[in-house]
Amino acid sequence: MDYLVIPAYEPDFNLIRLLKKIKEKSQMELIVLNDGSSSKAKVLFEQAEQYATVLHHENNQGKGQALKTAFTYIQSLGQYGTVITADADGQHKVWDIFRVATKAAENPNQLILGARTFTGKVPLRSRFGNSLTRALFKLQTGVGVSDTQTGLRAFTTNMIPFMLKVEGQRYEYEMNMLLEASKEYP
Repeated sequence: MDYLVIPAYEPDFNLIRLLKKIKEKSQMELIVLNDGSSSKAKVLFEQAEQYATVLHHENNQGKGQALKTAFTYIQSLGQYGTVITADADGQHKVWDIFRVATKAAENPNQLILGARTFTGKVPLRSRFGNSLTRALFKLQTGVGVSDTQTGLRAFTTNMIPFMLKVEGQRYEYEMNMLLEASKEYP
């Protein structure tokens, strides 16, 4: 079973577009985590329920905690499979989501990253930030990663206990996930 996890805080209609495309082209179980969005997003989450299981945090707890809540839910289902994470803004192409899912299924016990290409009109801050974190990550771990900040990731469900132990509740969780995985699953 493949599970696509999408943490969402104040999403727009790109979330619904993504869910609809994934449902049309796959049998993935879709899980959306409403991370304490305001009442104006209520209609979007109601629409999302046509395609996905929608879990809710009453208050915003951060992307890391949203992912952990979804991972705990998947773990409670007790089915072996692949967990894919994607951002709610629609920046990840459906084909890329399927590619990381396939790679994770073919490589159990590995964290698979979907790398973005930083071409065209990429804000200098984003380009610089990713270059800096890539260099620091390589320096600290010896592992070369082309995109340390991607939200498109995949791994097999047997890695969920490890993912739940990684520290962090907000965006730092994703970097901590990379750091810890480079030690635990070299």
